[in-house]
Amino acid sequence: MSQRENRSQMDERTGGEAVVDALVRTGVEVVFGIPSVHNLPIYDAIRRDGRIRSVFVRHEQCAVGAADGFARASGHLGVCVTSTGPGAANAMGGQLEALSSSSPVLHLTGQIDSRFLGQRRGFIHEVPDQLAMLASLSKVAHRPPSPDAVGATVERAAAEAMAFPRGPVSVEIPIDFQYAYASPTPAGRDPSLVSRSPGEAGAIVRAAELMARARRPLVWAGGGAVAAGADDELATLVRRLGAGLLTSPNGRGLVSEEDPCCIGNLSWDPDVRSLCCESDLLVAVGTRFQGPNTENWKMALPNKLVHIDVDPAVPGRNYPVEVAIVADAKLACAALLEELDGLGAPGVLADLDWTHRVAAVAKCARERLRATLGPQKGLLDALARYIGADTVVVKDATIPAYTWGNRLLPVRRTRTSIMPNGFAIGLGLPHAIGAAVGSKGAPVVLLVGDGGFLLSATELATVAQEDLPIVVVVFVDGAYGVVRNIQQSQYGPWASFGVDLGRPDFCGLAAALGVAAETVASVDDFASALGRATSERRPYLLEVDLDAIGPMSLAYTGTSRPPERA
Repeated sequence: MSQRENRSQMDERTGGEAVVDALVRTGVEVVFGIPSVHNLPIYDAIRRDGRIRSVFVRHEQCAVGAADGFARASGHLGVCVTSTGPGAANAMGGQLEALSSSSPVLHLTGQIDSRFLGQRRGFIHEVPDQLAMLASLSKVAHRPPSPDAVGATVERAAAEAMAFPRGPVSVEIPIDFQYAYASPTPAGRDPSLVSRSPGEAGAIVRAAELMARARRPLVWAGGGAVAAGADDELATLVRRLGAGLLTSPNGRGLVSEEDPCCIGNLSWDPDVRSLCCESDLLVAVGTRFQGPNTENWKMALPNKLVHIDVDPAVPGRNYPVEVAIVADAKLACAALLEELDGLGAPGVLADLDWTHRVAAVAKCARERLRATLGPQKGLLDALARYIGADTVVVKDATIPAYTWGNRLLPVRRTRTSIMPNGFAIGLGLPHAIGAAVGSKGAPVVLLVGDGGFLLSATELATVAQEDLPIVVVVFVDGAYGVVRNIQQSQYGPWASFGVDLGRPDFCGLAAALGVAAETVASVDDFASALGRATSERRPYLLEVDLDAIGPMSLAYTGTSRPPERA
C-alpha cells in the first residue's frame, strides 16, 4: 500500500478525497467527465473509494450535457468533472443549456495552483478569471478558500443546485488544494436551501375563489411542476377544475397526452389560441411563458391569470397576473385543492360543453399538424408504435423534433421527454447518455439531425463503452435544414449558403466506434429496423434518408423572424 493510500485511512483527507466524501454524503452515485492534469486527485479518490461510478465521455460539453440528461431523467443531482481552463471553457455550451433548463447540475472543475492565481504568468491551462466565466452560466460559482473547506464547499454547492429554483452550480478547486492533506470542515446546513412553501395563505384564498367561479378554465404547466414532483396534485387540480391542460415542452407527461383533457404542447395551433381567448381563467404552474411557445408574447392569454412559480421574479414577467403564488408547485396545488374543498366548490367546476370543446380542439390541433408532415408522418407512427410508456425520448434541435417529436409523439409520464431549451444543436447524444444512466436501464431513443449529430458523434464511443441501450435515429437531409429553409423563405429558393453538410457514412462511423447500424430509405424499412433496434436493447444507430422518404407538405422555418422595424 502506498504512503498516500495509507494516509487516506487516517483522519486527515486530501482535497480529492474530501470531494468524494462530500458527493457520497449528498447521495451521488455517478459522475460524468474526463480525467486531466487538474482533476487527477479527484478521479484517483473516486477509483480508490469505489462507491461512485464514473462515465468517461469524449468532450467536456458532453460531460455537462450527460449530467443534465441524468438530472432530467432521474430527478436527482447530475455531476460532471472537467479540467481547468480549456476543459472548463469547452463545458460552457452544455452549462448554458443546463441553466436554460433549470437542471440541477454540479460542475466540478480544476484550477491552477493557488500560488499563481490571477497573475497571468502562463501557467498551463490558465485562463483569465475562470470563476467569473463559470459564474456567468451558473446559479452561483465557488472556489474553496482553503484545503480544509473543499468538502464543505462541494456539499453546499450540491445543495444549492437542488434548491428551488434549480440550476447548475460550479466549483473550481485549485490543484494544490486537491493534493493537500487537511482536516475537513463539516458542511453547515442552510435551512433556506431545503425549505418548500405552499405559498402565502391570502394568495391561495384569492386564487381558489377565482377558480370556484371559473366555467371555462385552462391550466398551463411547465418544467417547474415536473421538478417539484407535482404530477398527482396537478392532474387532480386539472380534473377538479374540468380544465384543458396546455404544457410547455418541459411539462409534457404531467397528464398523459392520450387523456382528452390534455392539449399538450400545441400553443401555436390557431384553434388552441382561440380557446385561450374564450377561457375565463388560466392557471399557470411552473412555466415561464418563453418566447418560442408564445410567438414572443404575442399570444393572447385569458384576462384572469393565476401564476404559480417558486421563483418570485417569474410571475408577471411576461404576462400580467391577477394572483401570483410564489411557491412549490406540488404544495401549492395541494393547498388550492384543500381551499376549494373549504369553499364548498363542486366536484367539477367547468361547464360540460367546455370539456367537450377542449377535447375537440386538442384532436383538431393534432390532425392539423399531422397534415403538414407528408410521408414523414409514417416515421411518427412507427415511433409511436414501438415506444413504451417508460421509454425516454431525447430530441436534439432538429426539424422532426420541432414539428412532431415535441408535439405529436405521445408522452404518457414525466421525465420521458427531453429537449434542448436553449434550442442549440448537438446536445442530444450527451443528454441521451445521461438519461440512459439516470433511468437505470429504461430504453432511450434519440431523435437527431445530421447536423446536430456531427457535433457530438464521437460520443458513440461512450455509448459503446458503457453498453447503453440507446437507439440513435439520425435524420439525414444533408444540411442544417432549419437554416436552409429560413434562407430560402427569406431570400429566395437559390439562397442557401454555408448549410450543406454532404453525405457522411454515418453507419460506417457507428461501426468504427462499436455501434451496430443500418440505413433506411422508406417508412416500411424504418418501422422494421426500429422494431429490431428497440427489441435488442443495445447501442444501435438508424440512418434515415429523408430525401428518399419524401419532404414534409409544409417546409418548417421555425420561429425565427427578421426583427420588426420600430
